[in-house]
Amino acid sequence: MLLDLKVGNYRSFRDPVTFSLAASNYDANSLPGNIMTPKLAGITKQKFLRGAAIYGANASGKSNLIRALFELQVLVRTSHQFEDGGGIPFDPFLLNHGSREEPTLYAIRFVSEGVRYHYTLAFTNKRVLEESLSAHPKGKPQLWYHRIWDDEDEIYHYTPLESEHFNLRKTDVESTKKNSLFLSTATSLNHPKLKPVYAWFRDKLSVMNLGIDGSHIGPSATVAHFERNPRKILNFLRRADLGITDVAVEKKPIPQKILDQLSRSNPTQNLEPEYVHITMDHSGEDGQLYRIPMEEESSGTSRFFQLIGPWLELIEQGKVLFLDELETSLHPLLTRELIRIVMDPELNKNKAQIIFATHDPLLLDTTLLRRDQIWLTEKTREGDSILYALNEYETPPSKRESLVRGYLSGRYGGIPYIPESLLSQELEPSEA
Repeated sequence: MLLDLKVGNYRSFRDPVTFSLAASNYDANSLPGNIMTPKLAGITKQKFLRGAAIYGANASGKSNLIRALFELQVLVRTSHQFEDGGGIPFDPFLLNHGSREEPTLYAIRFVSEGVRYHYTLAFTNKRVLEESLSAHPKGKPQLWYHRIWDDEDEIYHYTPLESEHFNLRKTDVESTKKNSLFLSTATSLNHPKLKPVYAWFRDKLSVMNLGIDGSHIGPSATVAHFERNPRKILNFLRRADLGITDVAVEKKPIPQKILDQLSRSNPTQNLEPEYVHITMDHSGEDGQLYRIPMEEESSGTSRFFQLIGPWLELIEQGKVLFLDELETSLHPLLTRELIRIVMDPELNKNKAQIIFATHDPLLLDTTLLRRDQIWLTEKTREGDSILYALNEYETPPSKRESLVRGYLSGRYGGIPYIPESLLSQELEPSEA
């Protein structure tokens, strides 16, 4: 589970913003299935959300929040491989000269294997300035390590040097480069205590952008699930009411002539001798079944089929999914169905969470999402982004208020500003 995330001086976020999945008492009795009460030492009564939607105008910052978490994930997984003396990917707020010299800040709280962790990081393009990790296995925080750069002596200070909770191994400290995370380096050297922390970033956290890489998802994950359990895939499709009664998956050989052409164009590529041919059965007006190749289906049906596999992995493995442009090529009802599955405690028993950025106002439905599950981003006049939850608004919407109407009217912010003079212009017939 993800509990909260704080980001500062990253792209459009100049000042630190906090995104939290803690459920609000303001919505205490709303959609009880959308919340979870995990048994965590120290916070036994706190409830957390199964997900959240982030709304905002184009370039308001909602995608930057998702991108920030992806960048952190990359640093955790790969920074131990950075070349010694090299830099760190650094993308600060650029509309202020001071911000370019200040560090990017991260603070994230999450749960891995039943233990709550708090990880913080600060860095510039040259080096890590500060890094710390605390664990809460029994409620009270245990500081496992704190690493801070001493600019005067040009060395790192690590504390605590001795602890009953964490072994600060000399080899891990000496192997950690200035442009690498200690978490990344020590895990690569098989520090046993850090395995659950690293595994959360590697295995439990997924970040996708359907607008950019959505076309590359492909059906392979869904096909693999179909081969193991076809009924589960069919239930997904039937529940979406796409008119599909059955699916057939066949592996067919690729003609040798095409394999030879592909091999000549890219000699280093390992080519599969077979390709997957997917067809879907539809019932016609005469009651007969008609088999249609997937490439002939609508883009929405194809995209929905492609997402079934990742969605099953999400709920079966209890992952945390950050997703940009969820509604790309999907009908609003299909988007709604995907969200509903994650919010359903009977279908989502492993506490999976989804955080998605969207423009679709039809998802602003209090029968689907609670008000504390709706977040908005907005740009200030200085060009930096702010982030706030709908229930934190100065005058939060009442339970009877139409969220769609309030959002589209600009009552909560998060929509493009269009000058009234432009809206009032009428098109006039062109002169002959």
